Amino acid sequence: MGRQVQRLTAILALGWSMGCQGEPPAVRFTDATDQAGLSFIHENGAAGQYFLIETMGAGGALADFDEDGDLDIYLVNGFDLRGLDTPPINLVHREDGLFWVAPAAPSAADRSADPADYAVALAPVAGVEPRGNALYRNEGTGTFVEVPNAGGAADKGYGMGVAVADADNDGDQDLYVTNYGPNALYHNRGDATFTRSRGVEAPQWSTSAAFFDRDNDGALDLYVVNYLDFTLATNKICGGFIRTDDAGLRAIGEDTRSYCAPSEYGGVPDVLYHNEGEGTFSDVSIAAGIANPNGKGLGVVAWDWNEDGYQDLYVANDGVANFLFQNAGDGTFREIALQAGVAYNVRGQAEAGMGVDLGDCDRDGDWDLFVTNFSRETNTLYRNEGTYFKDVTAASGLGRPSWLYLGFGTAFFDYDHDGDQDLYVANGHVLDRVHILQPGVRYAQEHQLFRNDGSCRFADVADSAGSWFAQEQVSRGLAQGDWDGDGDLDLLVTNCGGPAKLARNHDGNGRNWTSIKLVATAANRDAVGAEVRLVTGSLEQRRLVRSGTSYLSAGDRRLHFGLGGHERIDLLEVQWPDGTIQGFRDLPADQNWLIEQGRGVQNE
Repeated sequence: MGRQVQRLTAILALGWSMGCQGEPPAVRFTDATDQAGLSFIHENGAAGQYFLIETMGAGGALADFDEDGDLDIYLVNGFDLRGLDTPPINLVHREDGLFWVAPAAPSAADRSADPADYAVALAPVAGVEPRGNALYRNEGTGTFVEVPNAGGAADKGYGMGVAVADADNDGDQDLYVTNYGPNALYHNRGDATFTRSRGVEAPQWSTSAAFFDRDNDGALDLYVVNYLDFTLATNKICGGFIRTDDAGLRAIGEDTRSYCAPSEYGGVPDVLYHNEGEGTFSDVSIAAGIANPNGKGLGVVAWDWNEDGYQDLYVANDGVANFLFQNAGDGTFREIALQAGVAYNVRGQAEAGMGVDLGDCDRDGDWDLFVTNFSRETNTLYRNEGTYFKDVTAASGLGRPSWLYLGFGTAFFDYDHDGDQDLYVANGHVLDRVHILQPGVRYAQEHQLFRNDGSCRFADVADSAGSWFAQEQVSRGLAQGDWDGDGDLDLLVTNCGGPAKLARNHDGNGRNWTSIKLVATAANRDAVGAEVRLVTGSLEQRRLVRSGTSYLSAGDRRLHFGLGGHERIDLLEVQWPDGTIQGFRDLPADQNWLIEQGRGVQNE
């Protein structure tokens, strides 16, 4: 079923009227995967037994790992699960191979478990040779070459997601890989070769992760989102399920066996690691108050929501209330999502929170929150009202178009350089037989592009934005960044059991832009938590340096602004994570700027 038919089905089902907002942009997106030399195909290892892990991954990242000025690609992989008739509880990966944990070993929910503690219980996985994760180096022309063994970060666990940051403040981008089973932190030697660090394995089923400085000590801490208390050995047989209008679940015949709903499994507490310096971390989850066993997390973002100088955390949970952990400034957090208006949607329902991002969509100076959800739910836009959030999904125009789609990766980004933060949603269902279970819904789905009119009202303009949007994909991760170096924002998309893809933005509507890389000297080097205010004429914009966001993925941390027809920047003001403010005036447009704290601005 095509995009137009699917939209019409949603409109008729809910009685919405057709409407349009503004004129569609002239920007086009095209599939540049083959032209760019990207040949990665995700292995979900579908075993015919419907292990839930098969349908949830995996993510990818755009970052400059070799510090040569352009964006490289890191992609997370799974491996073949076929033939596991009586699978053991879990798996671990070591330098000498991949091993199953015997049933007598600690369960995946045991946060104190370390693979080294039960190595005697391990058995080699017969006949499985995982390809592992992949690293592609950008040649500087928008073409990519695969790096053997991912520069030492191939990992070879059953991968889920990735977070990227300078975890040790040595000037390069490190990798944190989440897995079904123990995770891994890879320290970058500075040349896109990596060494693995211990102490942050988190043996649960982890999904997204975010680096942030919880105590303002200048070292990036690490928040790891965990999903379900699921093991291969306890995999359940489920018929299909339908999410009804009241968000209930209805089981149907076993002849349509599919993946179980998350309600079939318990939640798992998330993990918070404190950065002790010199690349070492300690688990402070319980002391910090974030070890809530009721979470079933998939997405996370960190920012100072109440502007008290400390970074807070938002976690998108699947089928249960979302979390907003407010930082008390003393090392502890208080969960306030219900009071703040972001635990549920406007109808008081928990949704299937997948991906998440922040943006100032109404240009009022604070950060609004967008969460992707399940089909026959809507994606949700929470507008920041200063002391609380308001669900404005319907009024924003984002409700109706998302009704029959299942959204995962997402990003606020100004794709047409008009000065507004637009929205992208990467769609794809988790149920391969969903067309039977939910008439009108498909497994492979088109992506959506929502153009912002400047007041937090959006119109889906995908039909007029190029051939890329005609593709039906089973997408999961999304990362944005100018990977071809032409000044506009492109995309990296990951697909479950399919090829990773690159979407090229053609010309960004021919308007002006600027890009800003921040290097902090009195805070974490990546300047995570810094805000930039940019003024051109009567147009004022803000961007936030953040980690996490989207789903299982990491985009370029440089801040990108569309400037419309303005050829110069009147004011560029940086508020650094330590609270100091630095300003620059009368800068030319169409430049990549590098700003080091306490020093001047230079062309990157």
